[in-house]
Amino acid sequence: MFEALRQWLQTHFHHAQTEQTGCLCCGRCCESFGGHLHASARDLARWQHEGREDLLSRVNRLGWIWVDPETKQLLDPCPFLLQLDEQRKGCMINETKPDICRDYPTLAHGHHCLSGVFLKL
Repeated sequence: MFEALRQWLQTHFHHAQTEQTGCLCCGRCCESFGGHLHASARDLARWQHEGREDLLSRVNRLGWIWVDPETKQLLDPCPFLLQLDEQRKGCMINETKPDICRDYPTLAHGHHCLSGVFLKL
């Protein structure tokens, strides 16, 4: 059953990329969704416990991330996206990144990232 569903998804959502077990580190998701994310209660508690004022200062009173600490304007792309080389980008806060980032891409995205890669479950 799972194999049939996987084949159907690949047929209907075929992209140039192949099935992967992990992220390509292209940064497209961080560039596109950077200013449209929400911190979970778990994120806020973790950052408080870790003393991450740098992160907490980038959350507005409604829980939206990432905001400019001074102007409170939403930032897009994510301010923690780091260019690693010509093709790859990395997360400077990977060890404590928000749950919404950890969970991407979800079933709502068909488990396809913005580069078209179907990430295995």
